[in-house]
Amino acid sequence: MGANLVQINNWKAEAWRFRVLNWHMLRGFGQSIPAAITMSTPFVGYMILYHEKIENYLGGLGGLLDIQAQPGQCLPWIDFSMRLNFVYCGLLLLGIGTIAYRFFSPEAIKDARNITDYVVSSVDNVSARNLRSMYATIHSRRPEIASSFIQRAPWLERKKSLKAASDGLRQDTDGQLRVDVLRSFYSVQDRHTLRYVVYFILLFYALGFLLLSVPGFTFTTRVLCVVG
Repeated sequence: MGANLVQINNWKAEAWRFRVLNWHMLRGFGQSIPAAITMSTPFVGYMILYHEKIENYLGGLGGLLDIQAQPGQCLPWIDFSMRLNFVYCGLLLLGIGTIAYRFFSPEAIKDARNITDYVVSSVDNVSARNLRSMYATIHSRRPEIASSFIQRAPWLERKKSLKAASDGLRQDTDGQLRVDVLRSFYSVQDRHTLRYVVYFILLFYALGFLLLSVPGFTFTTRVLCVVG
């Protein structure tokens, strides 16, 4: 009882950067179809945006707005070629971020939509060997959480035999231990795995969307000028 109280007193809630800036947040865009398309930007960007044979087709965009604008007023802030540069660079950054996400993101995050989906899809098939491996990961990244599992199931430590682990798992008749280990494993994979890569991808996504927004913002401003 005393050990449990010390453990509770030493436990601290995770900082907001772990709860908010994590792999699960990146999954929303990183697993989407538009994100998959942006990965092709470095390979087909030239053909789509810069090839001289389609210059006439792309150059005609915005002609209706030019007709409506009064001479010398509501001129475009950025010329058409520069807007293409913004679009290309924005898509390129999104593509690089998505490639990094697909390569570095933990499998648990990529395979499941959320923590509940992961637990439901795994709880009936997880073995004692799997749980011990998950516990090792939890212990290496959040030891304060791992210590509570050892009190409940000492066989999670690898110094115990695999037979003892299998026997111990059979005693988990209500499945609560399995659920708790799975949830903790998903959380440490989500919030405590390759944090610098998470920040790298977030930066590239933020810059990419910012660059993509510039042509739209300038065009909308010009439309409002013409309408006004």
